[in-house]
Amino acid sequence: MSRKNEAKWVASANRWQINVQLEGRRRTFTSSIKGLKGKIAAEKKADAWLENRLIDEMSTCTVLLDKYFASLQASTSAGHWKQQKNYIENYIRPVIGKKRISRVTENDFQDIIDRAYRDRGLAKKTLTNLKACCMSFVKYCRRARCSNLFIEGLTIPAGAKRSSKGILPPHDLTTLFMSDLSIYCGKRVEDPLIHAYRLAVLIGVRPGELLGLKWADIRDNSLSIRRSINDEGEITEGKNEDARRQIGLGKLAQRELAAQRELCAARSINSEWIFPNGNGEHLVQYIFRRRWRQYRAVNGLRAGITLYELRHTYVTINDEMPEGLKKKVLGHAESMDTEGVYGHLQAEDLSRAAEYSDKAMSRILGIDL
Repeated sequence: MSRKNEAKWVASANRWQINVQLEGRRRTFTSSIKGLKGKIAAEKKADAWLENRLIDEMSTCTVLLDKYFASLQASTSAGHWKQQKNYIENYIRPVIGKKRISRVTENDFQDIIDRAYRDRGLAKKTLTNLKACCMSFVKYCRRARCSNLFIEGLTIPAGAKRSSKGILPPHDLTTLFMSDLSIYCGKRVEDPLIHAYRLAVLIGVRPGELLGLKWADIRDNSLSIRRSINDEGEITEGKNEDARRQIGLGKLAQRELAAQRELCAARSINSEWIFPNGNGEHLVQYIFRRRWRQYRAVNGLRAGITLYELRHTYVTINDEMPEGLKKKVLGHAESMDTEGVYGHLQAEDLSRAAEYSDKAMSRILGIDL
C-alpha cells in the first residue's frame, strides 16, 4: 500500500513525524535527524510498516485452515487435497485450530508432529508428509499476510520408523507368471489385467503410471512415462518432475505388452490405453486394486501385498542394478535414497536396465531368454 502524505517537521517536539493508517490501525513514525535526511528516514519507517504490516493476524487458525483447504481444492488434484484434508482434520486442527494465528509458534507445529508420532505411531514417511502440509499452510498464511512465521526448523522424531514394505517372494513370482486365472462373478476366468501385474514387476512403475500408459508411448524398445491416473480417475503428470521418464523394455516386458495387445483384440477392445476397462476407457486405480486383491487371493499369493509393493519387488529382485540406473527407471530425484526406501543398490543406460531386469526374472522363473 502506498501512502499519500509526507512527514512534517514538528518544532515543539524537535522531530520529523508522519502518521499512517492501514486496516483501521494508525501508527506514527518519527525521526530526530534534522533536514531532508530526517524527513526521508521517518517516511521509510512508515513505508516499511505499510509494506510488511500483517492484515489478518487476529484470525483463528481454524478459519485460515478452511481458506487454505479451499485453495487446495481449487488448485490441486482430488488425490492431493484429500490427503491434505486428512492431515488438517486429524492432526493440525485439533492442536492449533482455536488459536489466533498471531499466537502460533514453531513449537506448536513441532507439537503436531510429536503428537502424531507419540499418539498415533505414524511412520517416518507419513510424518514427513504431515510436516510438508504444516509448512505449506504456514507459507499460505505468509502470502495472505496473516503471519510472518517460518517453521523450517521442524524435525521428525528420531524414533520414527520407516514403514515396512512387502515384496512377492520367488515362488509367488513364479505363480504370477504361470497363472492368469482369477474369479469374476463367481466364475474362473482369465484375469484381463494379468499383464499389468506382471509388467509392474518387470519395469517397476507406479500403479497410476501403469494405468496411464498408451500404445503411443511405446517406441522401439523403450516406453515413455508421461502421465498417471489417480483414484478419482484424474489424469495427472505424475508424482513429481522426475516421474516423466524413459524406460527400457526387456524381452519379458515386450512379451507381456504383445500379449496384452492380443488380449485386447480377443476382447474386441480398440483403445489408445494399454490397460483399458471393458469400454476402452482408462481404468481407475481402485478397480485396479480390487482386481489385484481378487487375483492374489485366488492364486494364494502372499496376503497384503499391494500393487505398489510390486514396484518394491522390482527393486529387490534387481539388487545387482546400479543405484543411479535404478533411480532413472523408478523416476526418483537424484537426492532420494532409493536403497534405503525401496530395497537393495549406480548409473548407465535404459537398455542396461532392461537387461538387468530380464536376467533377474529369468533366474527366478528358471527360463532362458
